[in-house]
Amino acid sequence: MDKKLKLMRFWLVGIFVIVFAALTAFLYFPTLGNIWWAVQAGWPIWLLTAVLCVAAYYGYQWYLGRKK
Repeated sequence: MDKKLKLMRFWLVGIFVIVFAALTAFLYFPTLGNIWWAVQAGWPIWLLTAVLCVAAYYGYQWYLGRKK
């Protein structure tokens, strides 16, 4: 169980990092190079991604514990 959970954690952190970097890069150019405008525009999506990743982690942890 612990091995599967660590792998899930690795993938969820990777997904969050990719979404964070891609969204920041995508929003950086339309805001004319102003990083603070990009952060202001992107924080709801980052927050949603983080909440979904944490929910998926604890849901998977519950699922693995239920299978015992």
